[in-house]
Parts: sequence; C-alpha cells; structure tokens
Amino acid sequence: MKKNILFLFSFLIAKGITFLVPILLADILTKNDFGMLEYALAGVGMLLNSIISLGVPGAYPYFILRKKEKNIEEGFSLHPLWLLFTFLLNLLFYHSFNFYGIEIYMAVNISYIIAVQKFYSTILKSQEKINKAVLLEAGIYVILFSFLLGYFFNLIQPNIFNISKAILSYAMLWVFCSLYKFYKVNKNQIFIKYKKIISFSIHLLLSSSFLFLLTVSGRILSKYFFDYESAGIYGFYFRLAAIVVLIYQVISVRYFKDLYTKSTSKLDFYFSSFYLFIFTLSILLYFLSLYIMPYFSNYFKETYSENRIVFFILFCQMTMWISSALNSSIVDREGLAKVNNWYFLGLLILFVMVLYLNRDYLTLLSLSFILYSLFFIANITQFLTLRTKKIIFKKSFISLTFVYIASCILLILMH
Repeated sequence: MKKNILFLFSFLIAKGITFLVPILLADILTKNDFGMLEYALAGVGMLLNSIISLGVPGAYPYFILRKKEKNIEEGFSLHPLWLLFTFLLNLLFYHSFNFYGIEIYMAVNISYIIAVQKFYSTILKSQEKINKAVLLEAGIYVILFSFLLGYFFNLIQPNIFNISKAILSYAMLWVFCSLYKFYKVNKNQIFIKYKKIISFSIHLLLSSSFLFLLTVSGRILSKYFFDYESAGIYGFYFRLAAIVVLIYQVISVRYFKDLYTKSTSKLDFYFSSFYLFIFTLSILLYFLSLYIMPYFSNYFKETYSENRIVFFILFCQMTMWISSALNSSIVDREGLAKVNNWYFLGLLILFVMVLYLNRDYLTLLSLSFILYSLFFIANITQFLTLRTKKIIFKKSFISLTFVYIASCILLILMH
C-alpha cells in the first residue's frame, strides 16, 4: 500500500508538470514561438528520438524480462555513447556550419534528452523502480517549469532562444551523467553484446518510428501545410486531450513488468475494457473542458471556436494511441516487430498517397481526421500481426471498432 501511495504521489507531480507547463507556456509565448516549441518538443524532437534510440529501450525488457538473458545487460551501457554522438554532431552542425534554424537545433537537443531519459527510465521500470522512472521521464518539463518560474520572477524573457538555452544546459547534465555511468560499467565483450542488441532492436526501431510518426505528424504536417501557429494550435489541443493518457501511463508504469509476463487472453480482456472506459471518459472530459478551460487559458478562449471539432477528434484519437502503445508492447514481447513492419510500410505508403491526393484541400480538421483513421488502421495491422502467432485479441478488436464507428457518428452530428 505504501509503495502504491508513493508511486501515485510521484506520478501526480511528474505528470502534473508535464501536462500543465506547455499550457502555461502557450499564454506567455507568442503564437509563433509556441508553435515552434511544439514543433521541436513534441513534433520533430519526438520523431528523431524514436530514430536515434534505435529501438534499444524496447529491447531491454525483451532480453532481461522476457528472455532472462542477464549476461547481455552490460551491452546496453554502450547505447548512451551513441546518443551522445548525435548530440555532439548537432552542436557541430549548428554552431560551426549553421546548417539549420533554431527550431531544428532545439529539436535534435530535445531528441537526445528524451532518448536518454527513455533509456534509463525503461531500465528502472524493468527493475520495478517505478517512482524514479516516472520522475525521470518528466525531466525536460521540469526544465521548462524552471523557465516559467524565471519568467514569473522577471529573471528571463519568454522567447524561443532562451528556452533553447535552458534545454541545452539540461542536455549537458545528461552528457556528464552518461559518461560517468559508462566509466563505471564492466566492459567485457561490450561491443559484441551491443551488436546482438542492435540486431534485434532495429526491427523495433522501424515499428516504433512509424507509431511516433503518426503521433507527432500532426504538428509537423500542420507546420508544413499551414504555419507555426497551426502547429501550436494542434499541439495545444493534443496536450489537453492527452489528459486521459495519464491514466494509461499510471497503469503501464505500475504494471510494466506484467505486459511481458501475463497471458495474452487476460491482457485482451483488460485492454478491451480499458479502451471503452478511456473513450467514455474522453467524451465526458471534452464537454467538461468547455466550461473549465476558459477560466485558465486565454489561448483556449481565442482558438476554441474555430477548432472545437479538431479538439473532439484528438480526444477520440487518444483511445487509438493508447491501444497502439499497448499492442506494440505485445508485438515486441512476442518478437513479431519484423512482421508488423511490413504492414506499417504499406500503411505509410497509403498515408503519403492520401496526403498527396488531398494536398490542395487539406485543413487542420481533415488532417486530424486522416491521422485518427490511420491510427485505427495501425491497430488493426497489429492485431493481424499477432494473429500470425495465433494470438487473438478479439475483444480488443471489437472495442476499438465500436469506438471508431461511434466517434464517426458523433463527428457527423457535430459537424
């Protein structure tokens, strides 16, 4: 009981900061600067994080929890050095050659931070040190919270360049931490072990990168097809809708080990019930937010009327996002990521074709619905992948299909 209370306390602090800080920043930054921050933090930064991570965080529970290959554990300690290399390369390209703008420079620094945080938090969760894992994952938002405090005490000007400096300072802390941890580890056959890890994790890289692409592409494509202000609007309402994801994160962190050890039939029952609960809660919170948020956010008051249906779609999308994350854990634990990648490749081609054919007619609303539908199809491909190993998630399939059809009916009625 005491352990659960401490976890809940740690979670509320960490996720409270993660949820509130971007919403508060939306009111003190210009719309363009906030759009750039969302583009870098939860757009390009998140996508690059999934690429430079090489799927290694997902490989840790597979080898250590599922396969119980403790002898390979030292090989993982080489991974932070690879992440450090990408960070140093970014510093060189930006400061010496000026290859790109501040938003890309900041996005790469963010991707380094998130990748390191994710790597170490996965190890902590696998060791059931969940309190530390939760606090660690909120690290970059703690830095942004410090930036907010600096603004409120008139110590710092609220602009994208000062935010970038704060992020760079935090990244440097991880550089020293990673070097120190590597210095202490046993380096016996470390390269051979890391090579074995990478040979497995590369398949996780492809599947996780696609899911990250779906998750963050709203911000990236909003900027590409429209402008930074549209990226900021999409990101703002995405974060509000993601409040229901906090419930998933509580459960997934608390029972992280069970995802790799429980029977799939039990998980199917739990998952399907959870999806219906999350969807119902999302609809309820969507309508409640209309009465609550105007008291806390001028940004909401200024942008809601034109984006209310986008907001609704994003709330519905959270159920599909949660499902894809849970399904991904099962696909990874069964060693089926390579099979799933072929489905994801077909879906990526479909995604590009739909965007190309509709490029002249896209709006923020239509883009949001396309992404929502793609998330639903991505879940179906994961169910098909599991079926190749005779793992049937029938209840989950029925729940998600109901959610998608019901949300489309509600969308038609609202529109």
